[in-house]
Amino acid sequence: MAQSGWFQVVKQCLLAAVIFLLQLCFADRLRILGVAPNFVLAFVLALSFLKAPQYSFCSALILGFCLDSVSGRFFGTYTALFTLVAFGIREFYHSAFSENFVMEAFYGLITCGLYSLCYAFFTSIFEGNFWMLLYRTAFIEFIYNFVIFLLMLLIQKRNLKKNRSVFHL
Repeated sequence: MAQSGWFQVVKQCLLAAVIFLLQLCFADRLRILGVAPNFVLAFVLALSFLKAPQYSFCSALILGFCLDSVSGRFFGTYTALFTLVAFGIREFYHSAFSENFVMEAFYGLITCGLYSLCYAFFTSIFEGNFWMLLYRTAFIEFIYNFVIFLLMLLIQKRNLKKNRSVFHL
């Protein structure tokens, strides 16, 4: 039985709320070498690859705004980065490739790297020493976010395969 459009929207909103709460409540507890993962970035990446563009763009915008409102960083940074990630994947990835795990992982690798570079750059404006920030936090954050992105992508791909049917195109 096909799910209605409203049910999909409500389910997507609840999942986004759970990811946001996971970021707020548990990210600091999962620090490795002083760096916390960014579950919201991994979620926006995985969602951009596997769902309709309007879901990923709206989720990126809303989750970026929510994360900006609770973080102590420059307001608008997360919103801009997440929205650019969703837009870039929608424009470049979906026009050239479709459901190719290797390319999704490659785009995720590039996006996590660019996110970490932007994080180091924007933080160095206020705290100084870009290279030290890049070495001590951005590189570790890049690896951490990429691993979490791959886990979320694999989980969503498994759910997508489970929901597909031979008779449903």
